[in-house]
Amino acid sequence: MLNIVLWRLHAVVVVLTLLFFLYKLVLLLTGRQEQLRRLRARTRWADSLLLGAGLLTFAAAYLTYTGPKIPWAWVRAVFLTIIALGFVRALRQERGGAARLFLLGLVVSYGLHTYSALVIQGPQQPNVLRQALLGEAPNAAVLSGTIPTAAGLPETTATPDADVPIENAPAGLSDADAATIADATSDEPAATPSPELAAGQALFAKNCVVCHGPDGQRGLNGAHDLTKSNLNTAGRVYLVTNGLGKMPAFQGKLTDAQIQQVVAYSLTLR
Repeated sequence: MLNIVLWRLHAVVVVLTLLFFLYKLVLLLTGRQEQLRRLRARTRWADSLLLGAGLLTFAAAYLTYTGPKIPWAWVRAVFLTIIALGFVRALRQERGGAARLFLLGLVVSYGLHTYSALVIQGPQQPNVLRQALLGEAPNAAVLSGTIPTAAGLPETTATPDADVPIENAPAGLSDADAATIADATSDEPAATPSPELAAGQALFAKNCVVCHGPDGQRGLNGAHDLTKSNLNTAGRVYLVTNGLGKMPAFQGKLTDAQIQQVVAYSLTLR
């Protein structure tokens, strides 16, 4: 996905920037000021380009990120940029102590920011950022509904209605007859498909039947058997929105309402 590529590109830019800064700091601290000056003269715009690339890749990745938003992300980005600019200024003034403190602060601050995004935010919802930087698969616990969803409540699977107690059957009947009557009284006319399910069926036929088949069991191109899937509503919405493996992402192709309709219909395939 585009967002994963952007996060990885941002990580590469940050690593290159820190290594470049560290190299120049080593030159300053080891007394090789003349070599440092020649390096700065040859790479006059390198600091600005690296910092600009870091900000641009972060902005692009964050704006296309569909997972839970990172609190105060823009404030943190500005704060990190200010620390980086402080390091560049201290380096140009050849103040080794100040440059060392600024670089240490930049590494620690960025590390804490990344930790909060990967670990603290990670267990709550499917986290694209974790997948991009750590290569993880989607959060299976969320997709299977074993932890709370975004609304804060766990999704549950409806249980079948209980059989009518045989004790409530008329007296004088055998157990077999009583059970037959109980089954007959528990049967209800089939409900008319709702407009949402009808719309979902049409969208499913247009976008999903090729791989999943009309009954959800075809399994072409690695498509899972929907009749045996244990994914709940949240998990299916996430997969339809973002895609996975050979399954394309439908974000931008279908509206949020249409994705909900497809998911609602897929849950009826049993």
